[in-house]
Amino acid sequence: MNEILSETDPVGTDSVATVGSIAVQGSIGTVGSAAVAGSIGTVGSAGVAGSIATVQSAGVAGSIGTGGSAGVAGGFAVVGSAFLVLCAALVGCVACIGCVACQKCRACIGCVACTDCVGCVGCVNCSGLRGAVGLRNVHA
Repeated sequence: MNEILSETDPVGTDSVATVGSIAVQGSIGTVGSAAVAGSIGTVGSAGVAGSIATVQSAGVAGSIGTGGSAGVAGGFAVVGSAFLVLCAALVGCVACIGCVACQKCRACIGCVACTDCVGCVGCVNCSGLRGAVGLRNVHA
């Protein structure tokens, strides 16, 4: 593994992982690396079990991380949050957090023309929603 070690850290537990490497506990995962317990998952990296790691977010099991925030187990994003997931123009995208018959909603995390999603978190002009949260102009 390629690491940059500090003089006070001879064992490498607080090392900085590099591109294509595996981050260790307490480290910062970088592009293409596998983030593990205690690390911060970044774009292109693998977050922890069940989570979607996004820019500057801390992915936690079962959660959906959002830009600049820390996702927690079972949590969801709300309208106005920053989303950044590499899944544009995918129908039925696995990263989508939510609508049925969605049409480019503001709360979507990057999916366009999504037709089969679950657990809406705040879309605009959506219809046939399940689990609607803070929606406007909805005709369910």
